[in-house]
Amino acid sequence: MTNTVYLFACLSFADWELPLAVSMISDTNRNFPKNRSYRVVTFGLSKEPVMSLGGMRVLPDTDVASVDLADAAMVILPGSSFYETKDPGELASLVGECVRQRIPVAAICGGTLFLARHGFLDTVRHTSCGPGWLKQNAPAYRGEAYYVPAPSVADGGIITANPFGFVEFAADIIRTLDVFLPGFLEFWVRTIKTGYLNVDAVDPTAGTMKE
Repeated sequence: MTNTVYLFACLSFADWELPLAVSMISDTNRNFPKNRSYRVVTFGLSKEPVMSLGGMRVLPDTDVASVDLADAAMVILPGSSFYETKDPGELASLVGECVRQRIPVAAICGGTLFLARHGFLDTVRHTSCGPGWLKQNAPAYRGEAYYVPAPSVADGGIITANPFGFVEFAADIIRTLDVFLPGFLEFWVRTIKTGYLNVDAVDPTAGTMKE
């Protein structure tokens, strides 16, 4: 059974797009009733520290060459302007191997651009910041017919999201990784969207709403 989710740490990554997903799937978070949890490992093009868009300094746990797909449950690509000017072949090779081995890949905002540039969105339903934006920045993109104007889309083992679809993005990641017990995910999304948690309405032993 795979136990690790790999998160790409790149320069200027959008730090508001990932916290919900990462905090919910992580095995260090025991505050929610879960079916499964995962070790979250950050990786970079190297092990040199990177700065997020909001100024957080992240030291990657490992580099892209050391990602162990034998233990990988998912690879996540954050949003960043990095992808507009950089196109690392070793990252494309990693994603290609994930697709070949049917390891889910999740990308949000600029991460979807990287997928589009390498043809990973040409045959699956997906979303991003607009099909025109994808085509402008990734001329080889041929997936316009599969584009869906939605916060987040999961299809064929690939999850894509708009930069402001981070709640739905997190939900698709949680669902794909089977993190929450049945019935709890819908409650969790509704609670995040309304901004009010009614703890009295949750059965912590079952991870569901109380009758």
